[in-house]
Amino acid sequence: MLKQKSMPLIIATILMVSMVISIVPSPLANAQSSGEFATYAYISVAPNPIGVGQTTYISVWVDVPLPSATEANDVRRHNYKLTITAPDNTTEVKTWNIIWDTTGVEFTSFTPTQLGTYTLKFEYPGQTYTWGSISAAWNNTKFLASSASTTLTVQEEPISGTPVTPLPTEYWSRPIFGQNHAWAQLGSHWLWGAQFGVFQMASYNLWQQSGVGPESSHIMWTYPIESGGVVGGNNVGIDESTYYSGGSYEGRFANAIIIDGKLCFKLPLSNSQNGGDYIAMDLRTGKELWRNATMNPTFGELYSYESINQHGVIPNGYLWQTVTQSAGLQTWMAIDPLTGKWIFNLTDVPSSGTMAYTEKGEIVKYILSYSTTSKTGWIALWNWTAAPGAAASAPGSGSGAFQFRPVGKNINCSTAYSWNKTFSGDLVGNQAPSIVYVLPGDIILGRSSAITAGVFSTRGTPDPYTVWAMSVKDGQEGQILWKKSYPAPSGNMSRTLGPLDPVNRVWTMTDAESMQWLGYSLENGNLIWGPTSVEKRAMQFFASGYGAGQRAVTAYGNLYEGGFGGELFAYDAATGKLLWKYNNTNAGTDNSWGLTPIFIAAIADGKVYAFNNEHSPNAPLYKGECVYIINATDGTEISKMLGWAGQSGGPGSSTSILADGFFVYYNYYDNSIYCMGKGPSKTTVEAPMAAVTLGSSIVIRGTVTDISPGTKQSEQAARFPNGVPAVSDASVNRWMEYVYMQ
Repeated sequence: MLKQKSMPLIIATILMVSMVISIVPSPLANAQSSGEFATYAYISVAPNPIGVGQTTYISVWVDVPLPSATEANDVRRHNYKLTITAPDNTTEVKTWNIIWDTTGVEFTSFTPTQLGTYTLKFEYPGQTYTWGSISAAWNNTKFLASSASTTLTVQEEPISGTPVTPLPTEYWSRPIFGQNHAWAQLGSHWLWGAQFGVFQMASYNLWQQSGVGPESSHIMWTYPIESGGVVGGNNVGIDESTYYSGGSYEGRFANAIIIDGKLCFKLPLSNSQNGGDYIAMDLRTGKELWRNATMNPTFGELYSYESINQHGVIPNGYLWQTVTQSAGLQTWMAIDPLTGKWIFNLTDVPSSGTMAYTEKGEIVKYILSYSTTSKTGWIALWNWTAAPGAAASAPGSGSGAFQFRPVGKNINCSTAYSWNKTFSGDLVGNQAPSIVYVLPGDIILGRSSAITAGVFSTRGTPDPYTVWAMSVKDGQEGQILWKKSYPAPSGNMSRTLGPLDPVNRVWTMTDAESMQWLGYSLENGNLIWGPTSVEKRAMQFFASGYGAGQRAVTAYGNLYEGGFGGELFAYDAATGKLLWKYNNTNAGTDNSWGLTPIFIAAIADGKVYAFNNEHSPNAPLYKGECVYIINATDGTEISKMLGWAGQSGGPGSSTSILADGFFVYYNYYDNSIYCMGKGPSKTTVEAPMAAVTLGSSIVIRGTVTDISPGTKQSEQAARFPNGVPAVSDASVNRWMEYVYMQ
């Protein structure tokens, strides 16, 4: 069975052929350029032999490209024919009218269904060169016909490829060797929240959808970024006072990034959250890689550039710093995460729009413009990689064609749009329409009323409030899918937008006063479930220190909620059913909350990473604040360890980040960065060297020590001169507290 595919092996084959053609001088350059010209046909089938039901790949071509064939013109080979004859003499025929690859190579895949020998014949009928305006010297030259044949042996036994490297069970690090394809499921990055799409509440994009997360609270290393902990001495205002941690609107470690195993963030200076250097560290070791006194990137990018001439993610990725250029425009500066060096600038970047990451890692903006008078508008996709000048040159020939070459440039992005579509239709409400959430390449959820996506400080709900959806699928951009106006809830309650669940395609709302949730269909806007009727503590009214409304994160088709009530809730986003509740947060007499406020830091690898915190914490800090690892499926506690993880200040959004299996957070208790994850260990064994009598007993001794980078820090090395003993997961919480929190 013939199949037309863009498979890795096919691509590799065509590139190999292209490369050979590009480095061998063309005989056409010195050939007779009139009359007739002989051609030579070729066919390649691999793998061969192959098992029945397995796929093989076929490439066919004629010896050299036609004269002057480039990507910028239509000089091409025509009318290739491939005939495959099965062992029972039945045939399959595949034809190509135009071979669009300038090299003249065409390819396909084939899956044999019979045992025995297949015969494959490739025929090129010849053609006359008709592009005299491009190459007058070759005009009307006749390229003669040619053909080539080969066989394919199909056997009972399937052939095998290169064995898959198994996933590691021990400590691993970057770079991940290129042979270990399956290890991709271990690695991840934290570029701007947990990236891809925009479907979480403001500053609450905490679902890390790829990679692994730590299974225990084992600490890799700590790094103090300012004076922290108990001050000591006299004249410090309050006995036992602690250093300010930035929890009052100056949250430390904000906009931290993990990219390719590098942790990047802005250091504070005195009370200021952003006054210090920008620093890059090795995520696994805590070792400083570089620092810069002037820069402050706030998001990152790993862009996968794919063309016929270049493949793969651009090395090192980009750290992006934005500055205001003029009204409505920004300049973006690309910084190299490996060295801290400037790479290039993007100018004339629109300030407006809803930013998202595509599956290729592109940073895009969906921009909406709409007239409520004419009921017409446009929706556009800004994409900086579409800007003229990002690539080396326009499509053509030579090594620069279809290659990504922005280094050192100032690239004007005023025309960097992948598409711009006009539309007409009713999006009118009691406020100008705007985008709330985007699933890139799929759908937009928008509003035409003053309903906030997140917590807010006002009361009441517009009556009615209007929500709509628009397609951004290929070929359907700007198509209004539905628009609905909903009556405001009774009792002047305040209804706000919650997150969108991309798994069940449900968008949510929450009523601030009742603290309950509602779920609506993304497909048609209909109410599916709610309001819920889950009993909550009164303090849960304050989902954060910012205002009314609950805060939640969607992941795995569920809705996860924390807050000042001191409890975590998990709901099925498809039905609104409460799945579990966690409340092991009782602080006894240590604070006035009863159950200590608990918030979501990140969700990854089937686990919820949570932390205790509050708005404007007192000094001295409350005791007993912890960081938690909770099973995301059933709410069971995996880990609970002392630690006051940071938040952004007033809004109360987490500043913790998670990637590559490491959870990194700023700890108010000592104003240090903590990296939690799986580390290396060392085992020693001692046994008698002399011979022993049969049946007698011997003593075998040994040690297992933790050799994570943190154990070599000055304090830990001094306290444990013989090494830090490794302990079981059951004991690791208290042991880490003893080793790192004394």
